[in-house]
Amino acid sequence: MPLATEIQDFILQYKSDWDSSVNVACEKFFESYHASVAPSVPNSSIRWEQDVKYGPDPRHRLDIFWPADASATEATCPVVVYFHGGAFRVGDNVITPHMHANIGKFFASQGMVGVLGTYRLLPEARFPDGREDVAAALTWLSDNAHQYGGDRNAIFALGQSAGGGLLAMALFSGRLELDKDRSLVRGVLLLSAALDYDLTREDRGKSMEAYYGTQDHAAIHAQSALGTFKNLPWEDEVVRRTPDLYLMLAEWDFDECVRSNLEFLREYRTRRHRVPRFEVLPGHNHVSYCLSMGLPGDEVGPRIVDWVRRCLELE
Repeated sequence: MPLATEIQDFILQYKSDWDSSVNVACEKFFESYHASVAPSVPNSSIRWEQDVKYGPDPRHRLDIFWPADASATEATCPVVVYFHGGAFRVGDNVITPHMHANIGKFFASQGMVGVLGTYRLLPEARFPDGREDVAAALTWLSDNAHQYGGDRNAIFALGQSAGGGLLAMALFSGRLELDKDRSLVRGVLLLSAALDYDLTREDRGKSMEAYYGTQDHAAIHAQSALGTFKNLPWEDEVVRRTPDLYLMLAEWDFDECVRSNLEFLREYRTRRHRVPRFEVLPGHNHVSYCLSMGLPGDEVGPRIVDWVRRCLELE
């Protein structure tokens, strides 16, 4: 069953148009929609804890959702961690009364530990703060997920937009490695990830110059997720244990996002002689597939659950 016609029509109003006003419109629309439908999962079947600290900064926070019947003793639940987007400037675990709790609750309803993670933002943050925050959050979960029934050997990290860029930076810089043969995460899903930037856009150029602390655009590109991947030593990349990698783009994603992801896929194919799992989400824009997760007709959440389960079956 697809998403309601009302939701599809809303997305088609904007198609690939994207700016802060469209983002605000999406948040208002999907918050209203979540509020208007009966919860798909009874709150009694899920437990949650907000603002769990994984580090010293006020932005070092996790919201954790887990099945009420999960056992801290056995700790067998897969752990799915979502890092939000927001152009390195905005965003949080809670952006409205129902979001992004919809994501955490959805995964908890599937017998998993759902985690929302936030990180340091502009104007205070500077590279590599966000990358280090993502790694610190995942390290904390590796050490503590068992308290919520989570299996430390079955952690899957999702990053959307800027959060996806930071997650990819952490992965390709080796920050997610426990040791030479083990990773903090079993899988990485990049959702419309900010893998590189169109610095000719005035707003993007100013933000990235502030974040990276330089006006040298070549240096900024080199330290992006795509640049980090390109700069990996070939021999080091061959031996590095890489988690299962999965990329998603929306049909109506904006040009900057699409171009950087396609360039990454070309570079990945050249280096690895294969293509990572890649999927286009029909009928969605840059954020609609995340904001609609858990609603009737949501097909993206179940796809992610299926990916997690298949990865674990292959072990």
